[in-house]
Amino acid sequence: MKRLNPKIIQLIGDAVIPLLGFFWWNWSLYFIVLFYLLDYLSNEVILNLKSKTITTFQEIDSKIWIKKASLSFLLFLLGIVLVHLSMKMLHPQIDFYKEFIEFLSYKDMGIAQGYFLLPLIALVGFQRYKMEFLMPARFKTLTISTLWASHFKMQFILIGCVAFTIGFQSLIALPETVYIIGIVVVTSLYQLVEKK
Repeated sequence: MKRLNPKIIQLIGDAVIPLLGFFWWNWSLYFIVLFYLLDYLSNEVILNLKSKTITTFQEIDSKIWIKKASLSFLLFLLGIVLVHLSMKMLHPQIDFYKEFIEFLSYKDMGIAQGYFLLPLIALVGFQRYKMEFLMPARFKTLTISTLWASHFKMQFILIGCVAFTIGFQSLIALPETVYIIGIVVVTSLYQLVEKK
């Protein structure tokens, strides 16, 4: 019997958890979006850690890394602003601060998830950095430009999808279910293409 690729199992898990959360555990759309945004922030931090490792090992000028990181940070902020604008258009009464506190205070097994979720996201990101970057010694051959190219592509896809959503929202109001399924499908397809 053929074993499933661990990356495919991770992809399935990444798709199933938001759907279960929305349909089974009554998570709101913004609640799920916050999970994705925290993962996005983690990727941003880990990418800078990888860049630092490459710059140090290959003894190259850190200006290249700083330029890429600066552009990425601006795109990151633009993506965050557009996501929140989209959420505000969908739910004009939304209080982002209140929603974020509720997100951190959400209790699973009697413990507020903020106490273990943020450290868990950081730990998972760091473990992936070690297993996928340090252990195979990718810092020896990977260039800063190649490292950031994939990330920039993801950022432009995110910004494009959210901008399209904002434009679409101004024309037609759709139920949250459509947005949840859209988020899961787009992120799953992107991950599937990237993993190949």
